[in-house]
Amino acid sequence: MKALFLQAPSFDGYDGGAGARYQMKREVKSFWFPTWLAQAAAMVPGSKLIDAPPHNLSFKDIEEDVKSHDFIVIHTSTPSFKSDCKTATMIRAINPTAKIGLIGAKVAVEPVESMEACS
Repeated sequence: MKALFLQAPSFDGYDGGAGARYQMKREVKSFWFPTWLAQAAAMVPGSKLIDAPPHNLSFKDIEEDVKSHDFIVIHTSTPSFKSDCKTATMIRAINPTAKIGLIGAKVAVEPVESMEACS
């Protein structure tokens, strides 16, 4: 199984990454390391981690990676949840057999509600 751990692309020009997404534009940007994803990825031999926001990666930029992995974990948070669900839907469209999971405080606290909202 090829696993991809993804901090999904963020809104154009907005901060995002690591443990939270801040839905604002700032003059000075700083990004924390994606610790939630890195800890999980470290447990899966041969996995890949993509932290899209600080590298200004779009969905198109990560599309080939998404196509070539069969297990994809997306970090999400309350502010980015709708966007992350949209990313999961886009992944499903180009890689229909991939298993897609969400990780983060929001889905840990509201697992059923999150699953229903993102289905």
